[in-house]
Amino acid sequence: MGFAVGNGPHHRRTGAGESYLDYGAFTPIQVAATAALNGPDDCIREMRDTYPQAPGCAGGIVRPGGVGYSAPSASMFAWAPLPKAFRDVGSMQFATLMVEKSGVVVSPGVAFGEHGEGYVRIAMVENEQRIRQGCPVGSAVS
Repeated sequence: MGFAVGNGPHHRRTGAGESYLDYGAFTPIQVAATAALNGPDDCIREMRDTYPQAPGCAGGIVRPGGVGYSAPSASMFAWAPLPKAFRDVGSMQFATLMVEKSGVVVSPGVAFGEHGEGYVRIAMVENEQRIRQGCPVGSAVS
């Protein structure tokens, strides 16, 4: 069970295979989806409450040159511009260097289309302790 939201031209491509997937879902899957939608959401609130703290760390990961970014207000992803020193190499090479040199994985913005070039996407999906491990010493995570 699921849904798709996105840019019109990209979303239309998603619909190409939809006719095979949008009806006749296996009954146990429908029951599980109903339980998930109607059940308690304490775990969702707990996870969501960690997001406001995580973006401070994300900024620290890519802010050595004073590069700022917009903290997400309703997402588990932070988008950050490449530091000036790395803009010429592009987001793919920067993401590769991040893994090789620091062990921190970021998604190159170009993977999300031409307008993503010049940015990296940082997923804040780990627990707070794990997120802190990805932060440089002295970054602003409270």
